[in-house]
Amino acid sequence: MFVTLYELLAKRSGLLLLSYAVFAVLSVSCILFIQQSENIESLLPDTAGTEVRRDFNWLQKAPFARKVLIDLHAQPEVTAEQLKETALTLHGAVTPFFTKVLSGPPLEVQHNLPALLLQALPNLVSENDLMVIEQRLQQHSIRQQLTQLREQLFTPQGWMTKQQLQRDPLALWQISAGHLRHLNPMAHSDQQQRDFVSRDGRHRLIVADTDIAIGDVIAGGKLMDQVQQCVDLYVPAGITATVISGHQYTIANARTIQRDLRVVLGVSTVAILLIFILALRSWRALFVFMLPASVLGFSAATVSLFFPTVSGITIGFGAVLLGITVDFTLHVYFSLRHSGQPQQQLRRLTPPLIGGALTSFLAFSVLLASSLPGQRQLAVFSMTAIMLAALLALIVMPHLCGRSDKRHHHSCDDSVPLPQRGKGVVVIWVLVMLLCAVAAPQLQFDGDMRSLSVSTPSLRAGEQQLRQVWGNMRSSALLFARGETLDEALVVNDEIYRVVAGQQSIADPEKPPHLVSLASILPSPQQQQRSRELWHKFWLKHQQRLVERLQQQGGEIGFSSSAFKPFISWLNQPTAGVDLNFWHQAGFTDAMSGLMIDDSSSTSATSGVALISLIDETELTPQLQQQLAAVDNTIVIAQGIFRQQLSQALAHDFIRFIIMALVVVVAVLVVWYRRLSSVLLALLPVGSGMLFMFGAMGWFGLSFNLFNVIAAILIIGLGVDYGIFMLSRCDGSGCQQSEHAVLVSALTTLAGFGSLVLAQHPAMHSIGVTVLFGISAAVLTALCVVPAIYQRLNREQSGGER
Repeated sequence: MFVTLYELLAKRSGLLLLSYAVFAVLSVSCILFIQQSENIESLLPDTAGTEVRRDFNWLQKAPFARKVLIDLHAQPEVTAEQLKETALTLHGAVTPFFTKVLSGPPLEVQHNLPALLLQALPNLVSENDLMVIEQRLQQHSIRQQLTQLREQLFTPQGWMTKQQLQRDPLALWQISAGHLRHLNPMAHSDQQQRDFVSRDGRHRLIVADTDIAIGDVIAGGKLMDQVQQCVDLYVPAGITATVISGHQYTIANARTIQRDLRVVLGVSTVAILLIFILALRSWRALFVFMLPASVLGFSAATVSLFFPTVSGITIGFGAVLLGITVDFTLHVYFSLRHSGQPQQQLRRLTPPLIGGALTSFLAFSVLLASSLPGQRQLAVFSMTAIMLAALLALIVMPHLCGRSDKRHHHSCDDSVPLPQRGKGVVVIWVLVMLLCAVAAPQLQFDGDMRSLSVSTPSLRAGEQQLRQVWGNMRSSALLFARGETLDEALVVNDEIYRVVAGQQSIADPEKPPHLVSLASILPSPQQQQRSRELWHKFWLKHQQRLVERLQQQGGEIGFSSSAFKPFISWLNQPTAGVDLNFWHQAGFTDAMSGLMIDDSSSTSATSGVALISLIDETELTPQLQQQLAAVDNTIVIAQGIFRQQLSQALAHDFIRFIIMALVVVVAVLVVWYRRLSSVLLALLPVGSGMLFMFGAMGWFGLSFNLFNVIAAILIIGLGVDYGIFMLSRCDGSGCQQSEHAVLVSALTTLAGFGSLVLAQHPAMHSIGVTVLFGISAAVLTALCVVPAIYQRLNREQSGGER
């Protein structure tokens, strides 16, 4: 078919070239209009049954997910007052760029806060709280408290709060105030300060809220630039400002990918052009490069038809595809340029070229079954590019090869014997493969997404400083209590609090529960009812004794007999429950909103109310995870669990893809050759490349990640291509220039992958480094080992026939 098409188009070469020019222009135009994405979501599983993407989405709703944290660290020569003044100045400077900026706990302190806390106490009280109150009812404790109360009454503040002191002579409001510590995620801050101040007084923290999504590269980058400008303007020498935000990681990834795209595509283009100029030495060699390069735009456009956005990593993979798809045009160039019978050469070349393209196409097709959108994008991108490049190689390239000097022409019937390969080649190959087989079992799979994301030294240092100074607030384990309504979520939240507090008391009985949770100040109505019952029973038992001691000790100190009647009267009054509005009126709106997600008006599958509790991830033991899993409507998310889930999903995919790709390739070869020896020889470069890659990675201590899975697919596809072409060269059915074509195509592939080694993004860099191992071994096996084994088998068969 392609020979007939060649003869037809040979008379219309002008029309053919014009059509190709239009094709190339349209392909370039496609690149310009494609919406690219540089976030990490394309690397997360999205298939039904996996919880990784669900957990990632919940992680985005964490209290500090969209917050920008600015830590100000004062050197010894800077005074505490200078640090405070700088924090206030910077606070004001960055405020216009955020929805809210805080320099201290988000509490709108009311003048009647003690009265409100006392009013809430019966609804919050626990067994431990009642034990503390019972201690305050001891005779010496009452005397000490009343003495302090009398001294306070003689101060101006005492006269202003006289009614509150009469209503709460034992300062029971402090019991409720103790519950407020569960709203503070900054475990290492100085609790006595009104601002965010570290315990040593040398750090201050500014917390800023923004509605800019973490994945919004453009807006996030502009925001970070504005913050940095304010820091440069208003933070003096002697004070160091460290800015930490999830936006910085997205920006770092996006800018790294953009930089890598320029470097990788530029370097690979120059390297491949140099190879063509040195190896082919003809200006027509430019077409060998231009034709496969011109399919990348349409390949990316095809991806955009099936996916809302195209990952920048997918576009960056174009450098690799240049090294793959250029193989097709190279074989056509070498075959037809040095032949005086182009039609016959094209007829002989077409079967191995189609076979090589088909095996690569099918090898990449297994990635369509991936649970990762990024890998599925790569599958569509690669399959489209391979198909289009093969068609251009067979239809357009024959008309662009030109003809070399007639002295270098060869006939299709010319017999050019293969150079003899000695036994030493096979012996060395066997020894290398044995060494790789020893190291391959040491290879570890790395499913940690952090290893595939850019994290600069400054970001890592900033995160470490934040943990040391303020606590592990950005990487705490998140416990979500879900319900269709707030009351339903509160019930689940109570159970989470009970389970966690119980485990913490077992680990350290002397230490009170230390988790961040709304359950301490906003229990469910059912729990509030239980607390009120405990409160009522307690005072039935102790009220009479309290009255007597207040009368006795108060009289001795100088209080009248009716001084504390408001307190006794309050104890006997019915108590109303507390709700969200109660705490909003008390000034806790902002403090509580960070631990609450209200999507009850949404129509999505995750609509409803979710309350967030935070604990240190080190406390999330397997036993605690098991107990929390038994609580209905509870979601437990921690970075360690997230990485483990992702690693398990990717490890399963890796094994499945390798097996599927091998099965597909073997099936094609069996149908193609129908001869066991030929199938095994064609597979030899594949096996060598895979084993060498695994072994080299094991020897060098490199881990295998989800993008190395793509590397393995590449080695399978390319290795079979090399095997098919060299086998066709050995048995005389293919082009006599196949050796040169395979060598040059391998060099171009290595140039494409070599350019990825220059990438700073870990995902792209890992492909480049690891595939260099596999492709190098595959091409050396194809050029040296396959002919040597074929010659030996051929001699044995010839000897057997004689």
